[in-house]
Amino acid sequence: MTIKVRIVADDVDQADAAALAIGRVLTVTRESPARPRRSGDGVTVYLDAELPPVDVDAADQADPANRCGRAGCGQYVPLHDALPVPTVDDNGVRYARWHPACLRAEQRERRIR
Repeated sequence: MTIKVRIVADDVDQADAAALAIGRVLTVTRESPARPRRSGDGVTVYLDAELPPVDVDAADQADPANRCGRAGCGQYVPLHDALPVPTVDDNGVRYARWHPACLRAEQRERRIR
């Protein structure tokens, strides 16, 4: 997917600095030469950029919020296996991911059906 970016700057140095900053986050595939604006104030540069590839599974596993909410477990819970359970932590109440087996074990321990 290509993202079209238009940079409007006061001078070529500012346009190049903006293009460099965008290039640190996105993959720039094409950059036009700086052209004076018709209004006469500044220059315009056009970029074609793409998002860098992201390993979604690795990012999901790295997020500590995606660990099992049961005390003592703490293992990664894939979203398709997870059961959302209201959980209280330092930041307040949130829905934590729980393994189905951990939830059943917790319910047995607390005698909750």
